[in-house]
Amino acid sequence: MAKRTRDEQTLDLFQHAQLFPVETPRELGSALDFNAKLAQAMSRALDEAREGGRDRHEVASRMSEILGQDVSKGMIDAYTSQARETHTISAVRFKAFVRATGCLWLWSVYLDGEGLTLLMGEEALHAQASLAEKRAKALLEEARQLRARAPLEISRGARR
Repeated sequence: MAKRTRDEQTLDLFQHAQLFPVETPRELGSALDFNAKLAQAMSRALDEAREGGRDRHEVASRMSEILGQDVSKGMIDAYTSQARETHTISAVRFKAFVRATGCLWLWSVYLDGEGLTLLMGEEALHAQASLAEKRAKALLEEARQLRARAPLEISRGARR
């Protein structure tokens, strides 16, 4: 009898809730808590960027290119310091930081607590395909209901 092995490539049908958790908006914490959490995540992103060969100077340089404004390493250091409560990053600079580091996962940190789930690449395509299938089912059901109300015989042209 052949030994059965588990297919490691196929996902569990019931793991979808773990892959795409359904989020609901939560009570807003303090702005200081959010800023500290964001600074910590940005610091982790800089560590990842450094492992990929981009140091803080390169990230600052890339942000300067994206924004068309000078961004220094010192500014990057201030944005990622949890102790500097007065030096927080604006949304447009955060967007440039994400692009400069290549750490798209930062958007999940930024949106945390808002009841949103971030989908990227193939995940987004699968979600769009599921939505298209849902719409198609709804249209087929509408067609079925219309046919049920239609007469059995269809008259062609006017009768004289």
